[in-house]
Amino acid sequence: MNKKWESVIGLEVHLQLKTNTKVWCNCSTDYDSDEPNTHTCPICLGHPGALPKLNKKVLEYAIKAGLALNCKINNESTFDRKNYFYPDTPKNYQITQFDNSYAGKGYLNVKVNGKEKQIGITKIQIEEDAGKSIHGANESYINFNRASMPLVEIISEPDMRSSEEAYEYLTLLRNTLKYTGISDVSMELGSLRCDANISVHHEGEPFGTRVEVKNLNSFKAVARAIDYEINRQINVIEDGGSIDQETRTWDDETQITKVMRSKEEAMDYRYFPEPDLLKVIVTDEKIEKIRETMPEDIVAKINRFIADYKLPQYDADILCLDIELANYFEEVVHESNNPKASSNWILTEVLKYLKDNHIEINNFPILAKDLGKIIELIDKNVISSKIAKKLFEIKLGDERDPETIVKEEKMAQVADEEAIESLVDEVLNNNPKLIEDYHNADEGRKPRVLKGLMGQCMKLSKGKANPKMVTELLLKKL
Repeated sequence: MNKKWESVIGLEVHLQLKTNTKVWCNCSTDYDSDEPNTHTCPICLGHPGALPKLNKKVLEYAIKAGLALNCKINNESTFDRKNYFYPDTPKNYQITQFDNSYAGKGYLNVKVNGKEKQIGITKIQIEEDAGKSIHGANESYINFNRASMPLVEIISEPDMRSSEEAYEYLTLLRNTLKYTGISDVSMELGSLRCDANISVHHEGEPFGTRVEVKNLNSFKAVARAIDYEINRQINVIEDGGSIDQETRTWDDETQITKVMRSKEEAMDYRYFPEPDLLKVIVTDEKIEKIRETMPEDIVAKINRFIADYKLPQYDADILCLDIELANYFEEVVHESNNPKASSNWILTEVLKYLKDNHIEINNFPILAKDLGKIIELIDKNVISSKIAKKLFEIKLGDERDPETIVKEEKMAQVADEEAIESLVDEVLNNNPKLIEDYHNADEGRKPRVLKGLMGQCMKLSKGKANPKMVTELLLKKL
């Protein structure tokens, strides 16, 4: 009997923290907005004699990341030097936490195909980012504005067994950390980067040789690279070969991994304690004070949306994926007092607009209170749902209050019984054939004929007649 293959996956995620200044100095972290090499100083450029000092806000944000990921925050931690030469590393070493990181064991519970699985986190460590290399046709340039940007590296346990699990872990990790406000958590902006460690083995046997894959610039790329690498390793072994411990890069254009460096070329980083930084001491009291500032997490928010707003699980899951979208929803509900209608409008009209225009909810042109007013106008029978769609379209490019637009554009629903009766009489007088069809129709076909008459009435009123009143009068007269 053929033994079943099993894959083993661990992820290393680098998260850029959204502090105003760098990890060791007072240089601005707004590294992309100004000229290259203008946000630098002797400390982040590694000049001899320049001494680093840990940014207090970096430590606070790092602890928030650890708490959000259910990690144990260590009372004592230390920094180390990781020695290597790259042109964009001005000191020729990176300050990181190798032996004794600030956060230990943690976990995330992910759902894959309806089943929950716990993915362990080995540790989280504070470290600094490198500069940025810009390659031209015949030359390369270095921008050190990004050098010493504050990072935390989140190292998972090798608990994932498929690309689906890795994708869900990354998605939950990103959304969980975005709720804390410590980072933009964006692969597009470079504030979240991921490397994958992948091996294969037969079930019941020891783990296989691990291969690291870098240059993963999207969650989809992570999943594709994992699937490719699993298949590649299985094919190599089944063809009689062996897997080399190596670092590979993902080529998004060809959808394959390529060798960057092999085990024989692996660098000896010569870690040793950082002599210029003191031991970091964090008291239990300090940890609890930071815990008290933590916002509601994504799981708690989903459960609250279901309990307080009586939303279906599907609605709550989508609304809470992004904290800004969840906040927008709650502002809409505050105005509309109709949670389900608010959810429906956001999940259909709003999300469609965001997707079509490639923008985030923070850049959506309709304020939450204005969308809430549109929904309230429907519930008060001031406008019909059809007119509300037109009002929504107008509001996308109009700063007037929704009620003002309805009044000035004469969009209010006709709810006067005499006016609607006159409308219904005109339609009935002009459609004797439909009346005859209605009376001759069986019970299954009657609603379709009624819908035709209803459509004539709404057309005659230019969509302004109260649909409920029109239906009641039609049935009465028929």
